[in-house]
Amino acid sequence: MARRPSEVGGLYALDKPSGITSQTALTIAKRHLGVRKAGHSGTLDPLASGLLIVGVGTWSRLLAFIVGADKTYHAVIRCGLRTDSLDITGAIQGVGWVPPTVDVQVVEECLARLRGAIWQTPPAFSALKVHGARAYELARAGQDVALASRQVTISSLALLGLRRTGPFFDIELRVRCSSGTYIRSLASDLGDLLGTGATLFALRREAIGSVTLASASEPDVIGREQRLPLSLIFPEFGRFEVDETELVAARNGRWLACPDSLASYREVIVLAAGDAPEFRRLVGIYRVVGDRLVPSRIVPTEGTT
Repeated sequence: MARRPSEVGGLYALDKPSGITSQTALTIAKRHLGVRKAGHSGTLDPLASGLLIVGVGTWSRLLAFIVGADKTYHAVIRCGLRTDSLDITGAIQGVGWVPPTVDVQVVEECLARLRGAIWQTPPAFSALKVHGARAYELARAGQDVALASRQVTISSLALLGLRRTGPFFDIELRVRCSSGTYIRSLASDLGDLLGTGATLFALRREAIGSVTLASASEPDVIGREQRLPLSLIFPEFGRFEVDETELVAARNGRWLACPDSLASYREVIVLAAGDAPEFRRLVGIYRVVGDRLVPSRIVPTEGTT
């Protein structure tokens, strides 16, 4: 495939299909965008589908400001089934009949206990490191993996539906949660509260911060014309364009004078003026400190991105 011109830096919304890794989805997208270097904002398990935000070129430096955003998921949790990975891809550890007493009222009462700030233990089959090794590597080797619980926030947990599937009981949810939340652990915790055991059956990420799947394309059809506007990704950030004189100072890490119009912002994205509106060169992220813009993250000089 012929490589396209170089002005491809930017941020894109990718809809990862279920059944492939996030890295595979990124590799396919890079080929269709005609680029070599790109990163993404937060891995989805192969089972999961949905939103990844992809940064191309030096714009990938902005991903650090995205990964901490709240996430929204559509999840199906299967009660009556336990697996070692806490999702449907794992080895079965237990199967049980879900009694008819588990109904909407019982489920809602249990969901109420999982809303807000909660303590959660990450799955043993996760990419977290234990003494320098990935937890999933230790778990696959048959070693006991003990991960410390941590506090996460479930800001919204909506019950969308219930249905019986043979001996099992499927609960359909929409979850909005803080970064670092494991929906697999949430499924397991819900199963414990219900007394049935549970595992994650299906998962789709619908939003990262203010970006939703409405802006996303699948890896094999994504194009550079689908580059995301900064106002969509960073609605709380200011935007400042520098002329050539200010650009030299900014590239050297110097502070800039903060216009009055940006004084109310905490952080400002600085761009080089003079190019097409949606393809201006990224200079960096600055913090507003009094009447100054102080560099927080400067990106290297690049061509036309």
